Amino acid sequence: MADATAPRSFSCRVYGVLHEGGKILMTRSVFRGRTFVNFPGGGVEIGEAPADALRREFLEETGLSVRLARALYASEGAHLSTQSAIQIVAAYWLVERAGGALRLGGNGDDVVELFWSVPAAMPLSEMFPSDREFAERLPSLLPSKP
Repeated sequence: MADATAPRSFSCRVYGVLHEGGKILMTRSVFRGRTFVNFPGGGVEIGEAPADALRREFLEETGLSVRLARALYASEGAHLSTQSAIQIVAAYWLVERAGGALRLGGNGDDVVELFWSVPAAMPLSEMFPSDREFAERLPSLLPSKP
């Protein structure tokens, strides 16, 4: 007998952590009427390399082009924020600004605001559990000098 809560689809996600001046760039987004906080990034499209997806998503959401500096963390789990459970693999990368102009007003689509947060004061209660797990570990993963 099949488990009704078992994921029926799969998604690979990539997120960038831009750490400047002791602060992290974060997004406030809306998905299906729910507002949440995360890091810039999103889904890898079929046939797209994860690094290319991260650069594309970061540029679309923030207006900034970035270089991937190093991998920080990866997670896997069932995400229950959609109509049915979805299996998500997420990778988080430390990124460096390479160009562009930051748009704090978001992308005019799902990202409604960009803001800077010190790592110790990130709004964890506004994150999905899978992203919160990474955010709680983030301060220990960052370089000592931003």
